[in-house]
Amino acid sequence: MTGLDKITEKIIAEARADAAAINDRASKQCADIMFAASSDAERIKASLEERAQKEAENIIARAKSSVAMQKRNLILDAKSKAVDSIFETAYKELLALPEEKYCELVSRLVAAAITDELETEKNNISLYGEENVDIPEKYELIFNESDKKKLSDAVLKGTERIVIGKISREEISKLSIAEDTADIDGGVIVRLGNIEINCSTEAVFALVRERMESEISEMLFSEEENK
Repeated sequence: MTGLDKITEKIIAEARADAAAINDRASKQCADIMFAASSDAERIKASLEERAQKEAENIIARAKSSVAMQKRNLILDAKSKAVDSIFETAYKELLALPEEKYCELVSRLVAAAITDELETEKNNISLYGEENVDIPEKYELIFNESDKKKLSDAVLKGTERIVIGKISREEISKLSIAEDTADIDGGVIVRLGNIEINCSTEAVFALVRERMESEISEMLFSEEENK
């Protein structure tokens, strides 16, 4: 083998060795890239699973909250209807009172309205002088059309009986039944000059309900809620 052949063979051998080394490095890099890609894929998969789990938990939590709210609303609505039913029944019973008891009740409402207003009038006179206070000439009782025909005289007499000794006879003589009527279920509107005091069953019962509704609700539901 000539010197040229030996040089050529050496160059070819070195080239093969370099090629083999490059191939090894390339294979290793490919393996590293594949491993890294696999690891990234696993991390991405784990991240997606975690996000999906959290979203599922959030959906369930929102659903539970919505159900709980709907349940509370249904309970509140049922309680409200129960309280409404009680007051509606009581109001019907009020309007259906026997005539004598009904007249007595209305008479007492009228008497209280007049005596309270006269007390206010008295205080105003002491503060501002009689000449500066509007003193009504009569105290008119305004009924609905039906009660005016059937019960107005009984209520007027009942009112006079109750206020005797509480107000002067001059004041009692101002009591009268109004010519006009009112669009009310029952009770009466007391007109003292330019002032009207609403003693209708609607107005009085609304005040009673306002004062007693929470108490009635507590009586109905406190025992159940404590179970």
